[in-house]
Amino acid sequence: MTEPSEQKLPLLAATAAEEIKRLIYSGDIAPGSRLNEAALAQQMGFSRGPIREAIRILAGSGLVTAVPHRGMFVRQMSMRDMLESYDLRALIFGYAARRTTEYLSPERTAALEDLLAQMEAAAEISDGGSYYELNLKFHDLILEYSNNRHAARAYTEYVNELHLFRRKFFNYTAKMNRSNAEHRGIVEAIKAGDVVRAGELAEQHVLAGKQRLLADLAD
Repeated sequence: MTEPSEQKLPLLAATAAEEIKRLIYSGDIAPGSRLNEAALAQQMGFSRGPIREAIRILAGSGLVTAVPHRGMFVRQMSMRDMLESYDLRALIFGYAARRTTEYLSPERTAALEDLLAQMEAAAEISDGGSYYELNLKFHDLILEYSNNRHAARAYTEYVNELHLFRRKFFNYTAKMNRSNAEHRGIVEAIKAGDVVRAGELAEQHVLAGKQRLLADLAD
């Protein structure tokens, strides 16, 4: 198969990255599996160029990792790694919520409210995939509004490590509703200018997510 033009490569790579991500999240490609460029290219009907670029994209998001002299593999995490990442996420998210309270504007308030509404709509139709992506955007927005780039980078690193654990557990409407009710509480505290309360609720939200995940893993 011929390689795509330079103009088409980014679009094809993005499309391939989304499909590989779907295969990983669905469990069709298991944690620890080696990503075979040739097999993926044949499966998706692409040349190897877009697949190679797609894998680079996924490496940047933390879903896959390079093993020297062996290739690219779907990331694996131990239970200890997961728990430690959750605890650090909680601390950073609490900090970000406190900072967001200080830097809130009408435009930022509207953006947060819009995401809350979108997550509510996704929960109403039990669309766990859309809810998960919107949930990520909500957290990213809080970090962005904290006006601390170092905190945002650190938080993103921990979130990327946890994708494989977290995504498949947004699969029940009740879980989505509970999660978004916690989001609403954080936003209300931020809007009220209650720095301490916003930080507490944000930290509790991440730790509650950890407990929900542990309960699911135990089932």
